Amino acid sequence: MSSLILENYEITELENGIRIISEHIPYFRSISLGIWVTSGSRGESKNLNGITHLIEHLVFKGTKKRSNREIAIEFDSVGADFNAFTDKENSCFYCDFIDTHLEKCAELLFDVVLNPSFLQENLNTEKKIILEEIKMVEDTPSEDIFNYYYELVLNSHPLSLSILGTRQSLQNIQIKDVWDYFNKRFVFKNIVVSAAGNVLHKDLVEAVKKNIDNLVLNGLNEKAVIEKEDPLISSGLKIIKKKIKSANICYGGIGCRRSSSDRYPLSVLMNLIGGSMSSRLFQKIREDLGLAYSVFAGNTQYTDAGVIDIYAASDSKNIGKVIEIINDEINDIKKNAVNVIELDRTKENIKGGVVLNVEEISSRMFRFGKSLLIDNEVLPIDDILNKIDLVSIKDIYEISNKYFNPDRKNIAILGEVGKGVLKELR
Repeated sequence: MSSLILENYEITELENGIRIISEHIPYFRSISLGIWVTSGSRGESKNLNGITHLIEHLVFKGTKKRSNREIAIEFDSVGADFNAFTDKENSCFYCDFIDTHLEKCAELLFDVVLNPSFLQENLNTEKKIILEEIKMVEDTPSEDIFNYYYELVLNSHPLSLSILGTRQSLQNIQIKDVWDYFNKRFVFKNIVVSAAGNVLHKDLVEAVKKNIDNLVLNGLNEKAVIEKEDPLISSGLKIIKKKIKSANICYGGIGCRRSSSDRYPLSVLMNLIGGSMSSRLFQKIREDLGLAYSVFAGNTQYTDAGVIDIYAASDSKNIGKVIEIINDEINDIKKNAVNVIELDRTKENIKGGVVLNVEEISSRMFRFGKSLLIDNEVLPIDDILNKIDLVSIKDIYEISNKYFNPDRKNIAILGEVGKGVLKELR
């Protein structure tokens, strides 16, 4: 067992491969505790797409020691807030609680995540619930469009798979598939335990060891390796016709991976395009012309690829105008870059978001857990702020021309679009 102290947090790796990271914040009276697993939708087959998210649901339906009702009662009896989520490359199961309940909540969380019962009747119930979740997304165009957009941008890359899965893939999943996938992915070497708050690292390590001492996992304890695969860069237009009041647009393409030196310049670029209320597109599309209520830009990175997106929702007759404005603003940045005042304002906006985010205890736990799980390190906040500060006008010019090249331009539109507008887009 080895330990390393880094600033305010400590990292310990147990002999079985579990890594534990925590930050002691003595002036808090709460603890945020999470179990992170290298298991996400990108590791699934198309036939069993959605199985990770299904397991996320199933673990709370009962363990070999507790029913789902008992799990809920025991978490509630100590005032804990517990939940979970599945992403493209990881799953997280977490709870926030008063600092006097570390031992109880750690035991509960480990029992839920690593000692599930996976009963057939629960599988049947959760499939129905997830089908309702899929319907809910389909009834929310601002969410639904991103599934189509990822399919368009990422083609057949593993990251293009939906987190929820599809109706057909859910129907395919049997109880044996659940156990096989769980035994392969939910092993010690694929787990990071992360905590922040009024918790001593040595107490957390002892709590983890205590709860895994007699735990028997049936899978081989082999660390999952996310096989990097460069996505095929292409351009395209995808129209999904749907009778809704407004048309939803996603515009962008392939971004950069998490380890890329382009990460921070690209983040600054996307922020000044549409990441804040003072951003170009928010001001032009919403404030000046009133063409949309919601307009924003995003930059998401994964292990081997990233996605940049500009989103807006507007009346179908205004779609051509909205896309024209997006094109004009991007072309202006590509040609003229930005001035110092705009660049500095954008960088300060991003830095403010970074710092304010880590003021929340659960956000600190999320940052530590995901960074250690995916990147095998945690970049100090000061280093992140410095990297943002170093972004120059020249960087913005080069990054905008690189990532908004016509050969990598993709547009997805969900809604009703007139033939005249379609002709303009093509």
